[in-house]
Amino acid sequence: MTMDPVTSPHGLLLLRISDVDAPLGDAFHAIKRALVLVHRLTIALSLTKSGSVSVSVSADSNDGTITPSTITNPHSLSFHNVQRILSALYVSFTKQTVALKRPLAELDIVFRNSCGYEIGVGSQDIIPFDVFLGMPDVTDSLEELNKRRTKHGQKSLPIFTLDLTPEVGVHTHLVEAIDSSLPHTDVQEGMYRDVVLGGTFDHLHAGHKILLSMTAWIASHRVVCGVTDDSMLKTKKFKEYMEPLKKRIEDVEKFLRIFKRGLVYEVVPIHDIYGPTITDDNLQTLMVSKETLKGGDAVNEERRRRNMPPLNIEVINVISPAETRVDEISLKISSTYIRQYLSEQDSPASVN
Repeated sequence: MTMDPVTSPHGLLLLRISDVDAPLGDAFHAIKRALVLVHRLTIALSLTKSGSVSVSVSADSNDGTITPSTITNPHSLSFHNVQRILSALYVSFTKQTVALKRPLAELDIVFRNSCGYEIGVGSQDIIPFDVFLGMPDVTDSLEELNKRRTKHGQKSLPIFTLDLTPEVGVHTHLVEAIDSSLPHTDVQEGMYRDVVLGGTFDHLHAGHKILLSMTAWIASHRVVCGVTDDSMLKTKKFKEYMEPLKKRIEDVEKFLRIFKRGLVYEVVPIHDIYGPTITDDNLQTLMVSKETLKGGDAVNEERRRRNMPPLNIEVINVISPAETRVDEISLKISSTYIRQYLSEQDSPASVN
């Protein structure tokens, strides 16, 4: 039986995306090659775009700390573009892990200009890096990271430059893997003070991470995340392979702090579909997926019954039903698929 190791090598893939409307072909190639070398990958994105959408490539001061004043127009990226970039990269990653029969490989995507810390330096408490990977044009940046690591008493890491020779079958259609039938939103980064969401978050996967990332992205002060307890999960498929509630809560909080520090995170167990949404008067916005949109309506109906103001509802949609090939990948972005994989690995019929 072959299983992904518990202590997996963790690489940093540093990408520069000069145009948020680009097809991201280089990113797909880089992910595929990176997975050959590591089992866990962090993509640190530096986004730039001419015109109205413009953020600094880096917000590092000379002493290695984040200097927010150096960020140019930090709220200019749209909700749609950020979700689209995350969806394209996470879905591509899932495709590669499935092709390589490594569905337990992990990916974290972080925005360098707004995560609140310098990726790869002074953050080993959360992200233990073993190797740096990057396209040729960011090699200098990775070498500079190593210099700062040495300054902070950390070891210098090997740098791998990825060969991005064009290949057949780059899935550029994934860039548009968002359902255009959903209403367009003008939400920008940090627009809401207190945002809430909920879910099972079993075996934290790409779909979960997009939902959590967008929630933290629109919040300026606090994120409240409800994690369903075991009493609500009795009918789940392959329930015996579900992670304990404590681990699911810890993984959600850990990921949120990787994505964006400086916010207040309250990750709590919930025993019904409402959780803190009907008891916390300070909440402004509820983040839902397209599949749980009706649950958002039920929350607001209960709030109205309790004479509480309705929550703004923002909707994440990762996979478009218009693309059959994308739908096939959406089946793999699920906790059920991971639990089924684990059950098959434990089966006596499993041959590796």
